[in-house]
Amino acid sequence: MQARLAMREIGIALLGFGNVGLGTYQIFQAHSEDIERRVGAGVRVRHVLVRDQAKVRSRDVPQELLTSDYQQILDDEKVKVVVELIGGTRIARELLLRAIASGRHVVTANKALLSEHGEELFGSALKSGVDLHFEGAVCGGIPVIRTLREALASDRIEAIYGIVNGTTNLILTEMAERGVAYEKALERAQALGYAEADPTLDVNGSDAAQKLCLLASLAFMARLKPAQLAVEGILGLHPIDFAMAQEFGYVLKLLALARRTGDGALEARVHPAFVPQHTPLADVRGGFNAVLLKSAALGPSMLFGQGAGALPTGSAVVSDVIDICRNILAGVSGRLPMLCAPHLRDIPLRPIGERRGACYLRFTVSDEPGVLGRIAGVLGEKAISIASVIQRQPLRTEPGSPATIVVFTHEATESDVQSALRWIDELKTTRAPSKLIRIEDAPHLGSLEGEAG
Repeated sequence: MQARLAMREIGIALLGFGNVGLGTYQIFQAHSEDIERRVGAGVRVRHVLVRDQAKVRSRDVPQELLTSDYQQILDDEKVKVVVELIGGTRIARELLLRAIASGRHVVTANKALLSEHGEELFGSALKSGVDLHFEGAVCGGIPVIRTLREALASDRIEAIYGIVNGTTNLILTEMAERGVAYEKALERAQALGYAEADPTLDVNGSDAAQKLCLLASLAFMARLKPAQLAVEGILGLHPIDFAMAQEFGYVLKLLALARRTGDGALEARVHPAFVPQHTPLADVRGGFNAVLLKSAALGPSMLFGQGAGALPTGSAVVSDVIDICRNILAGVSGRLPMLCAPHLRDIPLRPIGERRGACYLRFTVSDEPGVLGRIAGVLGEKAISIASVIQRQPLRTEPGSPATIVVFTHEATESDVQSALRWIDELKTTRAPSKLIRIEDAPHLGSLEGEAG
């Protein structure tokens, strides 16, 4: 058996050798025998493309595998799969298009690349008759892409609710459980290696938006770009928001959600949200990710695990390579729909102003008589019904220190709420911009128990 398998070998080229590249290579080496049995052939890394060969330590990878010449890889006829792990968009796009044009199958973990140039890359792969897999681009090693593409291919996805950015989830967990401000929580996330020196793409919601576009495109076969989404990050959240969430039975999460609206349109947005404490997503702590799917036949289901890191993401990358190698041996490609025409379609997006749901509103105001009445009057003018009101006295005793008023509303139309906030922010007694946090408590966010037949 071993001798027969040894005669069949599929060559792989890795582009980039950062954390994920190293993790991917380590998995190929450590699990080589298992991979060979599962594929039915040997799978060997033949080249590793790096910018500077001198910076790669020989104990990480044999020096003879390293190259800075991409053409050397394309000239090697034994290389059948090219794995892009360099990040960024411009160079990665160029290298993958060249690989596809040469007839190579490709794997990438680059969500930014796919969210910006995905339709071009998938269209090129479809035209060239090669596969493009991307499991590692969303939620690290959690097999959510494979679940949507294959396991739930017979089902109809109704909604996606995801905690898809481990950096922000760790920061929010720190703020909720330790009562610290954003800056301290960010420092801890950076010390633990979850947050970059410049965490902007994580904390402003851009990273989650890119991932949501890929998930929603698969789930609904919809053409979707991050610029089309309503996106709000975690900046501007204060310790009182977490205290109020806990007091009223919620947990504060950065939620990426996409769902059918019933009229042929989609909702797709990323923003902080209060989710009920009894729901599965509320228990997702620290740097972990989770995606809750609601489908017509299966009902609610959730995938949970490590959403980043060298080995979790590397595991997803190698799984993609295994799938492609099986296709190569079977002489097939294109078994799975590509995220391009004719598979994708344009589906209208419902503006966030049309959202109807409950809200949490925080006002920073002058501590003087009549302020609460004026706020209540504006909300009433916009037909926004108040469920609860909490007023916190100033933390400082100096005259003129601001007070905080928190309002939980009943269901209201978002455009009315935003209009009311603009009006309130113009009042002389308002000392800082008002804060809106949406409450997401749809029935299928509830317990995963009790629905089995």
